[in-house]
Amino acid sequence: MGLLDDLKKQADLIKTQQIQQQHLQADRLRLVEDKMKQTFQYVNELLKQLEILKPTSPLMYSIPGVANFVGLAVADSFIDYRRKRINDKEYFDTIHFFIKWASGNTVVIDRDDAAGAQRARESLWISRVKFTEEEKKSNKGFVIGAKFTIPVAVVTDVTVLADHDKGQLLFDAKNLFGLGAEQLVVPAPVVNNDVLEDLAHTLIGQPNNFSKYRAVVGVAR
Repeated sequence: MGLLDDLKKQADLIKTQQIQQQHLQADRLRLVEDKMKQTFQYVNELLKQLEILKPTSPLMYSIPGVANFVGLAVADSFIDYRRKRINDKEYFDTIHFFIKWASGNTVVIDRDDAAGAQRARESLWISRVKFTEEEKKSNKGFVIGAKFTIPVAVVTDVTVLADHDKGQLLFDAKNLFGLGAEQLVVPAPVVNNDVLEDLAHTLIGQPNNFSKYRAVVGVAR
């Protein structure tokens, strides 16, 4: 076999590998697209029912050193999606939805010393709940504390990102299992009605296995 024949064989092998890779990528695109569409349709219908039923979450949302929110019911919800163009075709890029939980009450927290006020302020910032603050001042005008007024409301906010390259759905979630941020990675092949039902149980605070998809920090993306 001459040099030209050897080079031709190598080129043919590379072409075959490229074609196989293109087929695999096309399969991942179709699969992720199908699962994103299924997820959107399921959550969209779920939110419609929650808006009517307005269930109360059994979860306790704890703001360390400040307050615990309990007995919150569905007050509002929203869902939308964005698409992007890949190879001259539109595909799901992200799904964004939220559920607002509220009781209609407010909590008022008084801190009569500057250090205590700062601790409460930092805890509220970290928890990302809405609040208003009124400074307490001494007769000489020095700030000596603060009063915090906090609406008893929490927003469960979720963005689902289509990871076409790896064939998976990435969930960036806030206040899904309680106050705090989470990242979850769900392989596209496992997304089915059972998994989406497990997500629904998670959203309304019922026992679930959805937490098993929690990502290890720094590895999800």
